[in-house]
Amino acid sequence: MRRTVLIAAGALMAAAVSSETMAQAVVVRSTGPTAVNYPKGKRLPANASVVLKAGDVVTVLDKAGTRVLKGAGTFVMDSAVNRDRGAAALLARSLSNPASVRAGAVRGAVAGDPEVVLPVSIWIADTNQDGNVCVPRGSDLYLWRGKADARSFTWLTESEGGEMVRMQWPPKTAGIAWPKTMLAPQEGRTYRIYDETAPDKAAEFRIVTLEPEAVPADAAALGTLLLDNGCKAQFEWLAEVLADSPAE
Repeated sequence: MRRTVLIAAGALMAAAVSSETMAQAVVVRSTGPTAVNYPKGKRLPANASVVLKAGDVVTVLDKAGTRVLKGAGTFVMDSAVNRDRGAAALLARSLSNPASVRAGAVRGAVAGDPEVVLPVSIWIADTNQDGNVCVPRGSDLYLWRGKADARSFTWLTESEGGEMVRMQWPPKTAGIAWPKTMLAPQEGRTYRIYDETAPDKAAEFRIVTLEPEAVPADAAALGTLLLDNGCKAQFEWLAEVLADSPAE
C-alpha cells in the first residue's frame, strides 16, 4: 500500500513539473526594434515578462488563441485568459466529414489575398509546402490547396517510388480526402505531390503520427506540440485561424 501511495505521489509530482514547464504562450510573429528577442516559435513560460519598446508588435499564441502585444510596455504571460477556448478544440478535432474542408466552410482568408482560404482543422497537408505533417493516429488526413478557384489535377506518390494516384480538385474546393485507392499515410514515410501542369514544383511532406490522447485543446500547448514535431505549416495555420476568431 505504501509503495502504491509513493508511486501515485511521484506521478502527481511529475505531472505538476510537466505542467509548469509547458509554454504559457508561443510567439507567432514579431516586428519592431526588439523583434530579435522574440523570434517565431519562442516559448514563453508562465509569468514571463515580455518587454517591448515603442513600435514593437508581438503576436503570441496563448491558451485560448492569439494575443497581440504592442509596445512600449511590459506584458506578463499569466493564466488570465478571457477569450473563447473552444476555437482551439475545434481545430484539433479529428476530421471525418469531407465537407468540413471545402472553401465554403473556412473561417476566413489570408490577409491581403482574399482568394487564399484557411482550413477549419489543422490535420491537413499543404500541397504547396515541404516539411512534416502531424496527424493523430486513426484520424483522416486531407490534402489542402490555398487557392480553390479553379479545377486542377495533381499526382500523389511516395517519394521513394511506388504507385502514383491522379486526383481531381473541383472548383471552389480547398481540401480533398486522402485517396482511397492509396494506402493510408504511414508514420515516417515521405510523400510527393504536384500539379500535373508543373511537375517540377513538387512538394514533399513527411508523416508524423500523434497519439490522439496526447493532442491538447489548449492553443499554446497544441502549438508547442506541432513545433516540437516540426509541423511548422500547421502551427502557422493554427495561429492564423485563431487570429481570425472573434473574441468574447
